[in-house]
Amino acid sequence: MIKSYKLFILIFLFITQLVGCAAVGVTGVVAPPLSFADRRSTEIQIIDQKNEFKAIIEIQETYKDANVSFVSFNQTLVITGEVPSDELKTKVEGLAKNVEGVEEVKNFLIVGKNSSLRSKSLDVISTANVKSRIFAKTNAGQYKDKISATHIKVFTERQEVYLMGLVTKEEADVAIKIAKSSKGAKKIIPLFEINEGFKK
Repeated sequence: MIKSYKLFILIFLFITQLVGCAAVGVTGVVAPPLSFADRRSTEIQIIDQKNEFKAIIEIQETYKDANVSFVSFNQTLVITGEVPSDELKTKVEGLAKNVEGVEEVKNFLIVGKNSSLRSKSLDVISTANVKSRIFAKTNAGQYKDKISATHIKVFTERQEVYLMGLVTKEEADVAIKIAKSSKGAKKIIPLFEINEGFKK
């Protein structure tokens, strides 16, 4: 029974990683569908998908000891996960910067042991909690019509929740407030691109 439960968690984590980001060790990756509600152009969405997968392939071939995930949004590549040394952390960042299509790299790698299965499962839950709260609060809650959940990208590493998107300052503030009130979020790391010209 315990083995079956662990297998289920592993499969669940694998699937959710595909939806949210690309991670070392993933092969035969299927890209998430493009969104017409996204403020990024279709071209940029495709570039972002390619950036994630190109980065992961490069890391797999060069640094197999790295436990690294990549999320690309509007050609900004965010690196999270764990590596065994500062040297490898720097090398992974350098490799990511050389990926064609990447304009900026934000390196949040931790030097230390790889996250446990329990930690990864908590990350999945934290991401789901934040996404569901943003959707609920902006569709029928106190922040109704203040922001669209489709404009916010959410992912979690070590219970630290990352928020990305092309948003106005008001939209960013609302998303951060909702995320901070979500269960399981130890820290909120906003990486928004602010532009007051955006409309919900």
